[in-house]
Amino acid sequence: MRSIRPITTAAAIAMIAALTIAPLFTAGAQPTPTRPPFAPRLPRDVPTGSPLVVRDDRSGPRVGIAYLTNGSVTAELADRRIAPMMTLFGWQVERQFPTGNASAPIPVTELVVLVGAMEQGSFLPSVSWLVGMRQPNGWEAGIGPSVTGAGVQLVAAAGVTRSLGSVNVPINFAVAPGRRGASLSITTGFNTR
Repeated sequence: MRSIRPITTAAAIAMIAALTIAPLFTAGAQPTPTRPPFAPRLPRDVPTGSPLVVRDDRSGPRVGIAYLTNGSVTAELADRRIAPMMTLFGWQVERQFPTGNASAPIPVTELVVLVGAMEQGSFLPSVSWLVGMRQPNGWEAGIGPSVTGAGVQLVAAAGVTRSLGSVNVPINFAVAPGRRGASLSITTGFNTR
């Protein structure tokens, strides 16, 4: 009988990323409504088929939690010990590039500035620049560099934005492999259209 090997951190990260990003590709194959759920209603005098391009700036505050699988190099360099689970607070600045086609994916670039572990008396900053795509139904994914006190690493993120009236509420999951482990985070926030 073969013994079962434990899953490595890299394999777990790859599985989580695949499960998070997979809905983006299946969602694009489904029929798209004439008005995406996050798009504003058209004025009565504009025909439904008109190529009206609406910029939807989703910059705003972000809060969340992060889990460090093998500690923080930044905290250790400052001779501090922190718990692996920590809060995140920050801001996201976004720029989208409308394609002119309401049913096509939209290229997006985001700059996300976060500070972690303040509840533990620490200050662990990170700045991430992500480049990705957003589906008309709100699903999105991106990848890019992240700079922390421990250096530069690659971050992959995916999520969805839902609208509550004129307020957008994003929920994003990110994975950033580091020197000794990985950072897994989930963030949310809000902004108004």
